[in-house]
Amino acid sequence: MSFPIDPSQRQPKGDHNRRLALGLDPDEFAREAGVTTEELRDYERTSPDHDFDLEVARRVGFTLERLEANPPPTQKVVT
Repeated sequence: MSFPIDPSQRQPKGDHNRRLALGLDPDEFAREAGVTTEELRDYERTSPDHDFDLEVARRVGFTLERLEANPPPTQKVVT
């Protein structure tokens, strides 16, 4: 597992795309990350020039790294 980047340097839209690639809906991913679905949605909808909750970003980043290292069965592989 690679080391998650500094939460302040995360890209919410990119993290949203990474979650989608794992095949997890917002409720499932929020549970995995230990945040509410609303916190996840607020984070993922953050525009590039706006601030976001750093704790949510940290949890999302850690969860993405963990799940990408051991993908859930919902992940779709496109070749």
